[in-house]
Amino acid sequence: MTTFGESPRILSTRQMRTTTRRRMASAWGVITAGLLCAAPTPTFAATTNHEAQVSGEKADTGAEFLAKYAAWAKGIEAEGQARGTPLTAEQTELARQVGIAHPEKVRLVHVEAVPFPTQDEAMRKMGESLGFIGPGITNNAQAFGYTIWVRDGFTLDRPSLAHELVHVAQIERSASFDAYVQRYMQELQTYGHARMPLEVEAYEANRTYR
Repeated sequence: MTTFGESPRILSTRQMRTTTRRRMASAWGVITAGLLCAAPTPTFAATTNHEAQVSGEKADTGAEFLAKYAAWAKGIEAEGQARGTPLTAEQTELARQVGIAHPEKVRLVHVEAVPFPTQDEAMRKMGESLGFIGPGITNNAQAFGYTIWVRDGFTLDRPSLAHELVHVAQIERSASFDAYVQRYMQELQTYGHARMPLEVEAYEANRTYR
């Protein structure tokens, strides 16, 4: 999630096989269903004790994932702020052009692998289901708040940087990182990755800033 994204997006430069994309969409559906179940619903939404129990379980799963991922991501942003490098003058101008209000806060962090909370077994399993991690999956870059984490060996050219900066701008104008993640999930479930508004905006930047 450019992210978490892009966030995710967190998925803009993630290379995934078709089967992985299908797994991700399915898992997002489970989580989003949990988020929807957590909201007030009409009395006819759950007509049996079993349906109510299932709805409650989905709500718990979605809410727990959101809370844990958001808390972890905030820690990653803090780490990135401490160890990352500021944007160059040219990159700062690009950040302004894509709509970031405070480009001076953005940091680029180059690492062997873009982080994910694999030390948490439940989060790791969810990450595998979502297609964030696992065999054949390479996450090249992802925005966490005002930090952009970039995999060593990946060329963060102008279009790719613009894409990630758009996700930073989206996070910046969101009420909170938690709110951004929830919106990303719901859009992904509703529209699919290629058509969801958050990614459409980011991919437009790929074409605009060449």
